[in-house]
Amino acid sequence: MLFDGFVAVCAFVVAVVFVVDLVHDWSSSTLGSLVMALLIGLPLMQLLTRFPFPLSTRHAGVELTFDVGVLVLLLCLLPTSVALVAWTVCCLFTNLLQHRSWVSRIFNAAISILWAPVAWGVLVLFGVGDAQRAVTVDVDPVQPLAVACAVLAAFAVDFVVSAISVAVQERTSLRGELAHPGALLGAGATLAVGGLGYLGGLVEQKTAPWAAVLLVVPLLVAMLATRTMRKTRDVARRTEALFEAATALHTQGRRADLARALQKHARMVAGTPAAMVRSVRPGPDEIGVPVVAGDGVVLYVTAPRRSDPQARSADERALEALASVGEAAFFRVGASEEMHGLARRDVVTGLPNRLQFSEKLAQELDRARTAERLDRLTVLYLDLDGFKAVNDRFGHEAGDELLRDVGNRLRDTLRGGSTIARLGGDEFAVLLPDCADVESLARRVLHALRQETRIRGHVVRVHGSIGLARARSGDDVGTLLRNADTAMYRAKATGKNCWVEFRPELLEEEIARLQVIEDLQQAPAEAFVVHYQPIVALATGEVVGLEALVRWRRDRDGLSPLVGPDEFISLAERSGTVVAIGDSVLRQVAADAASLQVQAGRSLELMVNVSPVQLRRAEFTERVAAAVRRITAAGCRLHLEMTESVMIDEDSNGALHDLADTGASLTIDDFGTGFSSLGYLRHRPFSSFKIDRSFVQDIATESTSRALVEGMVKMGQALDLSVVAEGVEAADQADILRDMGCPLVQGHLYCRPLPLAEVQEFLASRRIRSLSA
Repeated sequence: MLFDGFVAVCAFVVAVVFVVDLVHDWSSSTLGSLVMALLIGLPLMQLLTRFPFPLSTRHAGVELTFDVGVLVLLLCLLPTSVALVAWTVCCLFTNLLQHRSWVSRIFNAAISILWAPVAWGVLVLFGVGDAQRAVTVDVDPVQPLAVACAVLAAFAVDFVVSAISVAVQERTSLRGELAHPGALLGAGATLAVGGLGYLGGLVEQKTAPWAAVLLVVPLLVAMLATRTMRKTRDVARRTEALFEAATALHTQGRRADLARALQKHARMVAGTPAAMVRSVRPGPDEIGVPVVAGDGVVLYVTAPRRSDPQARSADERALEALASVGEAAFFRVGASEEMHGLARRDVVTGLPNRLQFSEKLAQELDRARTAERLDRLTVLYLDLDGFKAVNDRFGHEAGDELLRDVGNRLRDTLRGGSTIARLGGDEFAVLLPDCADVESLARRVLHALRQETRIRGHVVRVHGSIGLARARSGDDVGTLLRNADTAMYRAKATGKNCWVEFRPELLEEEIARLQVIEDLQQAPAEAFVVHYQPIVALATGEVVGLEALVRWRRDRDGLSPLVGPDEFISLAERSGTVVAIGDSVLRQVAADAASLQVQAGRSLELMVNVSPVQLRRAEFTERVAAAVRRITAAGCRLHLEMTESVMIDEDSNGALHDLADTGASLTIDDFGTGFSSLGYLRHRPFSSFKIDRSFVQDIATESTSRALVEGMVKMGQALDLSVVAEGVEAADQADILRDMGCPLVQGHLYCRPLPLAEVQEFLASRRIRSLSA
């Protein structure tokens, strides 16, 4: 654009010089000569400019016209000052009336004006004129040579200036534009038409005026040849441009890049820099084709409407082909963006997923390091407490509804530059690039999560455990997320519904937990031993059953104390090793059943704890059936203890009935701490339940705990279920339970968990009675 403006300024200066020179040489005959020049020049210019010679096949930016012959004719017929001003007026009038953009009109007029001083200068150098005329036509071999050089000089100005303009606008190589193979052909054609102008002057001065008619024939032949060549080159240019467009458009990966590429190739296809891609419909002087760009956006490829019907029709067909290619490219980019968006977004909540969150966190870490504010960049790692129970109770669709509601709450609570993502399951993450008061923010998040949600007519409340980590020097995305995750696990371990900020010692503890998991995975079956705690009938004080409790001999030498289940069972469930541990316990209990029955002198109820992870294994029922056969053969009966979460899991209902069909009895452990429901008790094959120790320990001091336990005992009696009270450690607790009618108890008041040999001695010293419902 700047170069075109420079060319226009130069042409303006030249035009002013021409006018000043004409005024200086003004005489009585000047006006008549000027009028005659215009009468001759304007029609010829209008005629010759309708037959341009397209030099380039890639675009029509370099397009030559043969009106240089008019300049030569004027210089031969009229005084130099009159000829130059007349030429300037003809150039302005002819080019400014063309159907092109105003930039193209002014630029073409400027180039044509600049020919004149160049051609006139060459003629002066050859000395073929006098003070009045640039060319005094005479039979002199030097004159044709001088005219030929002047025409070629004008051609060179046109070609070079146009090539520079195209190279600048299209960002192509100037060398490639100048080295076009059609340049020599264009120079020859320009020389031929320029020679006709000299012949016109020769005829006018040396022969009868009517002889100028003879020049019409070669002029018509030149124009027809140019027209034919133009059509051929237009077809070749459009074909090449469409092939290039098809290749270029299908290599773009973004809509903005695609629109720019479409703009560039629209100019090449239409053959004019005035072609463009826009959202506004074409005007009456334009042709245009719509392009559906996706998402309801319609663009229009427009170009100036040419007067030639055939050329206009060819332009329309070419733009339609380009629009078709463009639509296909936009569809491909849209599909790619949609797939890319799905890969980076959570389909349930619409929030960013782990991939997009990690990318955003990496960007913010770089910015925080540059701004030296790493300590203000904070990540929250949030896990919902109780989400699985909602999924189990109401189904996965209800769970998805709850996740969407949580996502909306987080968005409403955290505004102003924060990024919220769902990482998977019931885990969310929040990125705060510049947070000064993280404690207040964590409290607001916890409060937002406590709000009730209504799902399918039920009021549901969930809480959250939040881990918080501030960025430190050297942290990367993985480190920061790991730290926040570690803090979140500590929050869950310390009671849930709270937040914990990461400290380096937490990572050490997590590493210790991972070491425990690794040791569990490598531990042999014999490392897990079974201790037994008696279950006593309150009415008689007799042992009627035993609960098998696993212990882990972690060290190989056996010198260290045994590890209790509270320290490793949750990690075993987390790692999946609980399945092998459970199988080992089941085998040991089946093997011990015969000796236990012998020492007790009668049948015993042997209770084995079962993890929900075991229930999900298809082979678990077969292993229980094998244990039931051995235990029944020994004169005892197997009970499987499981928590209330198993009771409400619809997916486990079939597994529970299959286990009951093996002959094993099913017992609910820790009753009252989860989803205690009469409906589930009635429709699940449970034969007994154990009241959790948290209720029993306060029955002697708190009336509420006493009322709850008494209600559970009466409920068990009404449903014909055996009831065992756990955690009985004091005589007054036992007395209260006896008065309530609780039949069975278990606790340190009677006996601590003992290894096999010691429990056998304990059994031998007591009287036994059978367990009754």
